[in-house]
Amino acid sequence: PPIPASPSGKKPPAASKLPLPTLDTETGRYTKSPNDDGAYPYDAVGSALRHGPSPFLTRTFNADEYEQGILKYMLSANVDRSEATGNIDAKLNNAMDWSYQKMAEKNGKPKVDYTRLDRKQAVLTVVWALGITPLALNVVFNTADQFINSPGPSVIKQ
Repeated sequence: PPIPASPSGKKPPAASKLPLPTLDTETGRYTKSPNDDGAYPYDAVGSALRHGPSPFLTRTFNADEYEQGILKYMLSANVDRSEATGNIDAKLNNAMDWSYQKMAEKNGKPKVDYTRLDRKQAVLTVVWALGITPLALNVVFNTADQFINSPGPSVIKQ
């Protein structure tokens, strides 16, 4: 039989079968579905451009923990890998803001697409990464070098 139309006159969307992971209760580890290709929607640099250094560093230096977080979010929120990746990156960047947004979404606010790359934010991230941060480090190292090599007059009198 045909699918009945909703009050708006449109057919409801077909139920999609997400490739959700499973939880091994003995090990406490998540295993991706055989139907999940394991491909992230963007690479580690994409994580940095979208959400800053924290998700980039976690993804680069602690890949297993990162992947387990993605799989856990996929299963608990019943979402695909792309949406889980964006949410985990946003959570790693600022857990308080991310939690606040999730509560707002539960209260009817629009859902945020954390996989979207905001050009303005990406440019600011690159400027900070290539310009401001090296400049600040240079000032800190030069100040420390001057203090170590030319400490100035001693306050201790003998």
